[in-house]
Amino acid sequence: MQQQQKDGFRRFVQKPLGKALLLGVAILVVFATYVYVDTLVAIPAMLLFGLAVPIWSGLKAPRYLALSGLVILLLVAPISNAVITQDILAPVGPSYSPVANGGPVLQNAVVSPYVGTTSTNFTWTVSIFPAYIPANNTTLLWVNLYISTCPGATGNSSPVCTAGYPLIILNDTSVNGMTSQSAETNLTFGYTIGTNGIWDWQMSLALRNTSSNTLEYIFLIGDPTYNGIEGPVVGNFGTTYASLLPTLYFDDFLFLGAPFYFVLLLYMIFKRRERSRADAARRAAGPIPPEETGPTLPPGKGGVSVVAPATSASTKEGSCPSCGAVVYANEKSCWKCGAPLGPSSGGTPLPSSGSP
Repeated sequence: MQQQQKDGFRRFVQKPLGKALLLGVAILVVFATYVYVDTLVAIPAMLLFGLAVPIWSGLKAPRYLALSGLVILLLVAPISNAVITQDILAPVGPSYSPVANGGPVLQNAVVSPYVGTTSTNFTWTVSIFPAYIPANNTTLLWVNLYISTCPGATGNSSPVCTAGYPLIILNDTSVNGMTSQSAETNLTFGYTIGTNGIWDWQMSLALRNTSSNTLEYIFLIGDPTYNGIEGPVVGNFGTTYASLLPTLYFDDFLFLGAPFYFVLLLYMIFKRRERSRADAARRAAGPIPPEETGPTLPPGKGGVSVVAPATSASTKEGSCPSCGAVVYANEKSCWKCGAPLGPSSGGTPLPSSGSP
């Protein structure tokens, strides 16, 4: 029963509807793992549903596997990009500096609006709580706002971006001279960026260490990788989607496509060697005995003897009409290119290994 179910599933998958459903499942699984889990998980998902399941289902032709893998890669990137773009357009919450001496000195740092146009005057606000100035630091000096397309950049030589990225630095010295005894104060920065793109920002509070007489800086807590804070986004969904798509395709083909086609190449090499060994073993067994006529049947009407039909060998070789690979009489499709075989395929028969 289990074998019958397996054979039935394989017959269904080899039909056009079955192929389409299997390909759709592969696209959804790779997309979900790529966007909602991690790229490292998407790689085995791509190999499993793009190679292992189709091969197990009988879809073993390398050409089919290569084309279906390409379809997965071409569709996963734009689908994933739609979700990523929507996530980028969602505002992030307020940011704070690390807790020191009882609490964070910088609190409720936000940018408003989060999404705008090239003519939007974006506003950054932050609350300063001098009571939480770290020990041995008694005097505030200034606050800097850094705006850049390079996440977390506070200078022109960030290690995570190629040189030449835009960087805007705004300075406010109204906190100069404030001590731990000073009252809470709010700062506001305004700036019109004027260029479409996904921007990041960061703030730093400068103060002097009274023990070493050196400058120290307190930053907001940003993302764990770059210590930047997302926003603002200049542009609408369409412009943001278009700006992200090339990067998504690059990552898609690099992290998912490269492992997929490498494993597919290994599979093709393995199958070719397996076929070569089988051909060598078959030829080493010696020539196939010539066809013999069957036994003579009793005379029919008119006294004419009837000879039974000749028995044909089941291991006759032929050539694939599409690529010329060696195939055998009982095969339905070419092992190399996937072309259909049979009486209507127009395959060219080859002499058996024992023929002169």
